[in-house]
Amino acid sequence: MVEGMRPPAHPAWYLLIRRLREIGFHHVDLAAGYGPADWPEPFVLRELRDYHASWPHARSTVSEVILKNASGEIIDTWPDLGTGPAIEGAPADMLAWLTGRSNGEGVTLVPVGQPLTPGGTGLPEPPPWLTMPAPADLPATPPEDFS
Repeated sequence: MVEGMRPPAHPAWYLLIRRLREIGFHHVDLAAGYGPADWPEPFVLRELRDYHASWPHARSTVSEVILKNASGEIIDTWPDLGTGPAIEGAPADMLAWLTGRSNGEGVTLVPVGQPLTPGGTGLPEPPPWLTMPAPADLPATPPEDFS
């Protein structure tokens, strides 16, 4: 087990995930032609899974997240997150908005369907991101399906 600057302690293997997170997000932050649409799907799904596992319920600005594929089919739903509207969007668009890497392009309010645009009236700010360096209760070794 290792510790970051904030709890919880986590297995050492998760340090690799934290480094991949930094590379993926900061590559977008460089604004050098690499954006959220360029994130590999395994990266997006892993980061969304970890974000959901570490969700800041007490500081949430949304009540539900609905993830949809390119065909508009629901692929995952995160209910009971807190107060505020429900939101929906494709995984990469949602991750970009939740982590402050977009202004909400591709993310909409449910059921109103209004796009989340900068300066929009009544639109929430994303909830705090990365309130913990790792989800609590990670296994001692990476799960086989962990990508």
